[in-house]
Amino acid sequence: MELYIFGYAIFFPAHLSMNYSNIYFDIESDKNNTPTPISGGSKILIENPELKKIIMSIFIILMALSIILSLIFIIIYNYSIYFFIFVLFGNFIGLFYAAPPIRLSYRCLGEIALIITMGLIMPGFGYWVLSGGLDLFYFVFAFGLFLYGLVFIILVEIPDMDGDKKSNKNTLIVRVGRKLGYNLLIFALFFASIYYLLLAFLGIFSENINYIGIYLISLIPLIVVIKGWFNKPFKKKIATKIAVTNFFTLSFFFILIIVYLLMSIFII
Repeated sequence: MELYIFGYAIFFPAHLSMNYSNIYFDIESDKNNTPTPISGGSKILIENPELKKIIMSIFIILMALSIILSLIFIIIYNYSIYFFIFVLFGNFIGLFYAAPPIRLSYRCLGEIALIITMGLIMPGFGYWVLSGGLDLFYFVFAFGLFLYGLVFIILVEIPDMDGDKKSNKNTLIVRVGRKLGYNLLIFALFFASIYYLLLAFLGIFSENINYIGIYLISLIPLIVVIKGWFNKPFKKKIATKIAVTNFFTLSFFFILIIVYLLMSIFII
């Protein structure tokens, strides 16, 4: 429990810092987008420009806190210096998602950054804290998470396509359009499900986890996305509505996976 609490104390400010830095550096995109439950920005700085220096101070302090705590963590618990580098990398990829001069989300690299964040950095951080390192089992399991990271970023980009295009934000959906983007959603979810079914069939790390359960749970977002496709979610209004539904279904899927993994641990 002590490791968990200390680890979360490192993770939480890093995650919060990314949100504040995106508010600060993504203001141009926010001007052209309409806020939705999953995207569009907050318009905090558009409505309250006097808060700009405060927002900048907040994300700098939060990022520094995460980095300092990770350094203290490796000293106290004798973790590898690579853990500190891992935390540093996570903080900087969150910062430069929108921050200049790199601005990953404006240079066709935003999707790669989010896939790495959701497939490696966020779950990998928790796994590293509690197990002491990243092993082959983690990377085998996490391959599916990379696919779900792609699903996540496509869903939040779909409602913002028009505003992002006006802002010269070169997202995947801006480049390929909503129709092809939605098809990519289906393929990513389909291959993620097949991947976990294949792991179950091959019995890879079957002593660690029953992948059949993961596979069955993975069918939930896949079915919902396929159902949404028949509504032709390619125009902004219907696309936004269905993207929001799919996003919350994906969130529910992640909750079920966490519950399933916890149950697996206690049963084993």
